Amino acid sequence: MSLYYGIACGRKSFWCYRLLSTYVTKTRYLFELKEDDDACKKAQQTGAFYLFHNLAPLLQKSEHQYLPPQHSLLELEKLLSKFGQDTQRIEDSVLIGCSEQHEAWFALDLGLTSSSSRNASLQKSEMETELTGSFIELRKALFRLNVKDASLLSTAQALLRWHDGHQFCSRSGQPTKKNVAGSKRVCPSNKIIYYPQVKVWKRLSGEKLQKRWDWRWKDCSILHPSTGPFLIAHS
Repeated sequence: MSLYYGIACGRKSFWCYRLLSTYVTKTRYLFELKEDDDACKKAQQTGAFYLFHNLAPLLQKSEHQYLPPQHSLLELEKLLSKFGQDTQRIEDSVLIGCSEQHEAWFALDLGLTSSSSRNASLQKSEMETELTGSFIELRKALFRLNVKDASLLSTAQALLRWHDGHQFCSRSGQPTKKNVAGSKRVCPSNKIIYYPQVKVWKRLSGEKLQKRWDWRWKDCSILHPSTGPFLIAHS
């Protein structure tokens, strides 16, 4: 019995070590891509791109779920060339992760217009026809995606939205410039570095939620007799 227990513990420790080793290796690789522009450009050559249009991801329907298609750099360059776009638009892409085999994943929004881009946004309908997919709002498609794709697309959307809202320096008013990975933006005039904000949400128990939310039926009915009661949030 003790022999079987020792074998089971040994196998569990092996898989835990392997998972931890994979995580550490991926984290180091992503850190290198974020800090080294040349390494990130090299990773784009063999990486995969997820496409967005005005923050809506490109999805293809497969039975009862959605799948986000991946595109190589060569396919993306051919696509932009076909629609008369400069391949410089690829510089607006952001790094969103990588596989265990160190295949870098990037996200690119073809509907947003950055301060550094000289091209206008591409038409949504034309892109959908060419790519045989649909640009669907993430909140509508979230529950028809698997956990991995939902997490990846949510990260990509948040990062693309942050870059779209931080194209100019809040102090000098000058356009900021992103690094290749999209992990930061720098103001050329005063060298201020802007990093994407990370918000940590904590899970609340039912009792705490009950204390934070309160239904005020009487007050709402008196103040708003036409609309009736509504939910009031208390911090």
